Amino acid sequence: MSHQPLPSPLALALGARARLAGECEHLNAINVYPVADGDTGSNLLATVDAIVAALRAAEAQSAGVAAAAQTAADAALLGARGNSGTILSALVRAAVLSLRAPLDGPTLSAALAAGAEAAYAAVPVPVEGTMLTVARAAAAASTGDTATEALATALVGARAALARTPEQLAQLDEAGVVDAGAAGVVAMLEGLMAALTGETFADDGAVEAASAVHMHDPTSRYRWCIGFVLRGADVAAVRAEAGTWGDSVVVVGDAALARVHVHADDVEAVLAAAGAHGEVSDPAVSDMRAGVRAAAARRAGIGTAIVYDSTADLPVPERDSWRMVPLTVRFGDEEVRDYVDLTAEDFYARLQTSPEHPRTSQPSPGAFAAVYGELLETHDHVVSLHLSSKLSGTCASALAAASEFPGRVTVIDSQLVSMPLALLLTRMQAALDDGMDVAELPALVERERRRSDTLFSVPTLEYLQRGGRIGRAQALVGTLLGVRPLLAIEDGAVVPAGKVRGAERVLPALVDEFVRRSAAHPQVDVAIGHAADPAAAAELEALVQASRTGIRSVRILTLGAVIGAHAGPGALGLGYVALD
Repeated sequence: MSHQPLPSPLALALGARARLAGECEHLNAINVYPVADGDTGSNLLATVDAIVAALRAAEAQSAGVAAAAQTAADAALLGARGNSGTILSALVRAAVLSLRAPLDGPTLSAALAAGAEAAYAAVPVPVEGTMLTVARAAAAASTGDTATEALATALVGARAALARTPEQLAQLDEAGVVDAGAAGVVAMLEGLMAALTGETFADDGAVEAASAVHMHDPTSRYRWCIGFVLRGADVAAVRAEAGTWGDSVVVVGDAALARVHVHADDVEAVLAAAGAHGEVSDPAVSDMRAGVRAAAARRAGIGTAIVYDSTADLPVPERDSWRMVPLTVRFGDEEVRDYVDLTAEDFYARLQTSPEHPRTSQPSPGAFAAVYGELLETHDHVVSLHLSSKLSGTCASALAAASEFPGRVTVIDSQLVSMPLALLLTRMQAALDDGMDVAELPALVERERRRSDTLFSVPTLEYLQRGGRIGRAQALVGTLLGVRPLLAIEDGAVVPAGKVRGAERVLPALVDEFVRRSAAHPQVDVAIGHAADPAAAAELEALVQASRTGIRSVRILTLGAVIGAHAGPGALGLGYVALD
């Protein structure tokens, strides 16, 4: 077997925490299952933070590998928060306690398998399409002689399983998101991979995650989210009985130390019933209906709302204060709204058979005015960020609508589209959260735009040419027999960035160009866009993650009908925004 020098347990945990911290807000935003309570990212991060804190103390005491593993296992259980954190504690506990030195590929693969099976065992009624599914898929895909090979192959399996979660859970499909807990597992595996391959992460103490209050879901039967530690109990007996206390039951651990999570209406009755089995300690209770009041307070006329258009390819707004205004697509006399009347998948299916090339159009000023008016009833100001004015008249429509609300709407031309536009929305919200004045946002957008890039490839330039968005790439028309173009968006226009012979060379070429262009930036956020081809996007993501250090986050977007009408089937690309 092959062995390799490995980072310390603390270094590995710091990698997992850093990647999870970067995704925390996004995970909270897409959290719709089992309850749309908006706290999955925060709960996972709090659980990992507890592991980091315990390993930090163990390292200071020069604890050995076995002691560090026990420390991490106990810390995961004691520090677990919420449904997702409790399931994670089961996975981590079983995985780290099964590890043996020296750590090679088969040992790591076996640990992943042990963790996945423990996570399934912790839940009385496992549901596919969740973090359980992704954990098992990662273990099943893991292979290789070295730890790095085993983890890299596990990541490929985990990402593919994550992309399939909307097919397995109706709630995810309806919301247009992947499972938040499953995405959290992928983020942690990515962080472990970064640490394993030499990237270092500063230990600056606990990462402050937003303590998201439970948002009430009318489909949830119970009011209270209850978690506690249990000692001296028969875990199997507790697991069998806990189903009568409520739902979302997770029981992790053994007779010496166990953690229980449940949603129920009678907190005292649950704690009393658990006390009949053993010693109850550290109860944590949150009201899953209190979030309604908190949200109402946030909407009571304070703060800044954000409006964007559908070319950001974010069909589900990530904040209550965000709104998407769709562009339109016309097939002959039929006009449909991007993401509203037509999903991306339905669009690409129709594009293949339609005798007419779809035409796109910006929203009307009235569409923007209606959204602005609604938001200004509950917010002080609206910032409206849109795709490049060189590609669409959307900004002009937004400006016309903004004139109806003097001094209360700021319209910004991002000079971007799709992938980096989505990243820029997150950056802008983060700046607002940090207290930036609205008047400073145009300068922020300009600064961020200048350290961004968009690269993509299409099987044919036909769709760009038909839609009139081909720009300087027009020079490539008629010269691409057997060749695939690499394109970029620069100063709001499509320009050629290269060409390769053979479809199999497209992804490596995109990644090479990404590495070349981003080399000057120590850290970047990346987004990958695909025309209803999640397998190709997952393959590109794996190449991007392995291409360079300093990739803080990667998100995958399905290109909607408006972008797809111009790029065409088979389009695939990536965008990034640097952090420095």
